[in-house]
Amino acid sequence: MAALADHEPDIHKPWKILPTEKKIEPGVEVPIRIEDVRDKIIKDLQDNIRVEQQYEKERKEFEAEEAKNRQKQLEQTHAILSQNWTAYIKNMLKLEEEENWIRYMTCDGLPNPGLLSDMNTFLFLWSLEDELATMDTIEEKCRVIIHLLNKLDKIIRFSTLITKEYVTECETIAAQLRLKLQRWIDLACYHMLRNIETNMIRENTKTTRYVRTTNKAICCVWAPITLPIGMKRQVMERDRPSLFPGVPEKCIEIEFKEIKLRIKMPSDMDCHCMAIRGLWLAYDHYSIGSNSYWMSKLPEIVDLWNPTLGLFEYSIKEYDEKIRIGEEQAEGRRLRLEEKKAILEKLEYPSVPRIDKRKRARKPKKSSPKDHQTEFESMLTSILPSKLSELLPYLPTPNEIILEKEEKAMSESKKLLFTRCEKTEVNLRKYRILGGIFRVDILYQPPQPKDLGKDTYLTTLELPKEPKFMSFYKPYETPQSDPDSERTPEIIEAEMKALEEAMDALVLLTLKLPDSIFWFEPPVIAHWLPEKRIWSTKDIHDIKYNEEKQTIAFRTGRLGIHGLAGYKYANLPFQSWELKPEKKKSGCVHIGVILTITAAMVQAEFLIREDQVCLKSFTGITSTPLEKILGEYFELEYLIELLTAVTTGWM
Repeated sequence: MAALADHEPDIHKPWKILPTEKKIEPGVEVPIRIEDVRDKIIKDLQDNIRVEQQYEKERKEFEAEEAKNRQKQLEQTHAILSQNWTAYIKNMLKLEEEENWIRYMTCDGLPNPGLLSDMNTFLFLWSLEDELATMDTIEEKCRVIIHLLNKLDKIIRFSTLITKEYVTECETIAAQLRLKLQRWIDLACYHMLRNIETNMIRENTKTTRYVRTTNKAICCVWAPITLPIGMKRQVMERDRPSLFPGVPEKCIEIEFKEIKLRIKMPSDMDCHCMAIRGLWLAYDHYSIGSNSYWMSKLPEIVDLWNPTLGLFEYSIKEYDEKIRIGEEQAEGRRLRLEEKKAILEKLEYPSVPRIDKRKRARKPKKSSPKDHQTEFESMLTSILPSKLSELLPYLPTPNEIILEKEEKAMSESKKLLFTRCEKTEVNLRKYRILGGIFRVDILYQPPQPKDLGKDTYLTTLELPKEPKFMSFYKPYETPQSDPDSERTPEIIEAEMKALEEAMDALVLLTLKLPDSIFWFEPPVIAHWLPEKRIWSTKDIHDIKYNEEKQTIAFRTGRLGIHGLAGYKYANLPFQSWELKPEKKKSGCVHIGVILTITAAMVQAEFLIREDQVCLKSFTGITSTPLEKILGEYFELEYLIELLTAVTTGWM
């Protein structure tokens, strides 16, 4: 049987009759040579038919024996794996019950993330507290909401006894929490801007500034003070000609040192009765809503290629499929064998050509080699079909059919897994937003209180009582020159001036890259488009990266949410990995194993003891962001969360 598997004859390939050339020995006539060729063809065809009949019989016996042995071995392996999996599930259920009990008994005033009714009640009660949103409550709200989001994410990813409907409800609640948190921050800024003179700090007689720093958010606000100017003076100022015509007015330039951001507004914006807000958030609650963030789901293209099947079930199903295909092909193989036997019979017993009686009396001519060759070819023509299409086509084996199905399913799966993005869209399967996100917004100042004297103030309320954002969008188009015109110095200078004017109409942002991120290459500047729910580079222009100072400057035609996208797989492919036992130390009860991973740019060493893992060392680049977790033991899932938080700058 082993020899049958190692030396499988090519009996299923298309069989052709090709007269082979032989060396003609001196003195041997041509007819003898043609007879030798015919005899060789007959012998090869007889051997082929005999081997095919024998192989078909032995193949079925061999495959049945092989399937029996494979299923016996896999059944033992399946039993061991099932036993281990059952123990793992029991342990997970026990840990989940303990965690649910701890959540239930925790008296921290927060809802139980595992109970949808509690979370919905929490959202409803929170919606009634919009008037309580202040800058002093931002830190606590960020802490609470991010804590609940982490709990919900853990339930969605690691819980075992949950349904798809429950997961959908949890994802909906998580999305509402993210929206409510951003709305709370916006309302806090609105309530702060309701009284600029009291809540903000004066820089000078014309501008004020406010800064609130927390672990998860830094909010910086700059606002000009609206001075009481009479209507007559406003008209005179508007109609007064410029003292220096042709000289552009001074642009508003602001620096928020707390978030390491410098903003330069276009010269045509004076921000009268407005405020500029720079907001840095340690978390990215936008990428999760993009389609390119998630891997595409695969339908069941072919039952045989089903990832839910175990190796044991897959082997049984594959063997049953082979038997089914073999039974369907039995008639086809019988017809092909009969076809070969018919050709063999015609070769062994060729039909004798009819001799004309009138030609018997003639003296036979001496035959030449060319005549014998023509006679042999005519014999083959009479035996074989006139057209190749009349022969039965090649019938693939069951193994070849199953392999072709799997390759086709894999090819279709790759097409479905391919993430299709717009031309300027940032593919979140390839990139990731690092270092949090930063927002630059222009808000209209709400009506300020009027001092009427005797501790009496009058404030005009505009409904709804929420912040109003200025819509800023300036598309940039490169000035086009006439290709037929002559490129004189004056034309070139005019084009350069038009280019500068087009660039000056955009907002210039200069950002210092976060020190907590490993920047292997310059980041991609992206802007969040809420209407499409994608990160885009469409309105980002004139990017300048300074590697020494670790700063990046760019011009944008949109204000709003911006992020720094880094290439996810900068460390791939891994160069090598090594797993070895830990050296025994005095006083050490449990000895673990050391896993060393060498990537393209860094090397990480993990120490595993029982059910906990620690990051032992990290070389290849500065490990300053990892100092808090180096040498500390954590559960695997929690360590993954910490490492993710470090790489994205959320710690």
